[in-house]
Amino acid sequence: MTEATDGSIDTVLVKAARLSNEGRPRAAIAMLESALEVDPDHPVVWCRLSAAYLDIGEARESLDAAKQAMVLGGPAWAHRLASLALVELGRHDEAVVTAAEAVRRDPDDWRSLVALSEALTHDQPEQAVMAARAAIDRAPEEARAHEVLGDAAMLAHDWMLAENAYRDAAHLDPTNQNVAAKLERVVNRPGDDPRRRRRPVRTRGVSPKFERPHRVAWYVAVRRPTRWLAGGSLVLFATSPPPRLAFLGIALFLLVAVLAWRAWVGLPDGSRMSLSALYAKLPLAVAGGVATLASAAALLSWTATAALDAPVRALSGVALGCALVSLAVTWLGLRRMWKR
Repeated sequence: MTEATDGSIDTVLVKAARLSNEGRPRAAIAMLESALEVDPDHPVVWCRLSAAYLDIGEARESLDAAKQAMVLGGPAWAHRLASLALVELGRHDEAVVTAAEAVRRDPDDWRSLVALSEALTHDQPEQAVMAARAAIDRAPEEARAHEVLGDAAMLAHDWMLAENAYRDAAHLDPTNQNVAAKLERVVNRPGDDPRRRRRPVRTRGVSPKFERPHRVAWYVAVRRPTRWLAGGSLVLFATSPPPRLAFLGIALFLLVAVLAWRAWVGLPDGSRMSLSALYAKLPLAVAGGVATLASAAALLSWTATAALDAPVRALSGVALGCALVSLAVTWLGLRRMWKR
């Protein structure tokens, strides 16, 4: 590979990293895939592609890219990315082996130890605590290392350690709402049960983890029926159909209801929880869902007035506006998640 090509690849890597930081991982993926057509043997490009796929919740594609980087002799980063993808896929034993290899290749990198802790948490929480402590020893200023220690301590039933770890993470990153929610749960655990120090605390509903795929699934579940609701409301608002076509409102409402039900049924395990718990994790998804319900209510109201031969055009406008608000709020939530 020529020096000029090296320079162009480095430029692509910088631009792709900037796109990911701006919340545009798909644009980064397109740029990286174009670069790989020119130089398919560049392991760092494969690593960056793997990270971008993780950002959008496509763990299988991320794993394939990380494996390609490892085949090409990529850095420890490739093994760390592969471990994260394997955890997302539920293949924890393989994730432990891959993360351990990342630590062996670069024992001073705290991120590899964090990946190892996350991989161990599922079956060996005590070992996960040790790995997270080692990560903090190497990078005490990193909030993520303290958060992972708290997660491992929760599953190891060490409530005091979990509380201290979450407090340290919240101090280092006060804007992280996920850490704040975890800290609140461990602080407010039941106090009238003498066995509470020996009983596991469920902080994530049915599943022990509420990670990126669950978040993406919720945003998609809200957005999918809302897009149809927004499109249909726009048609009703723009055309002002005669009263005899009031059944169009009913048809649109039923379609949206079916799509919403299918989205609910299709949520991955561990995603369904109480409204208050979901709001603590994904407030923007809940806000989008409320806006969608308001839009559907306005649509029903328009249908009722149209059936009485007195359609109120403003109601279709309200339905359209609420649907657009829902789409905007959920888009903002996805963008923030990708940037993070």
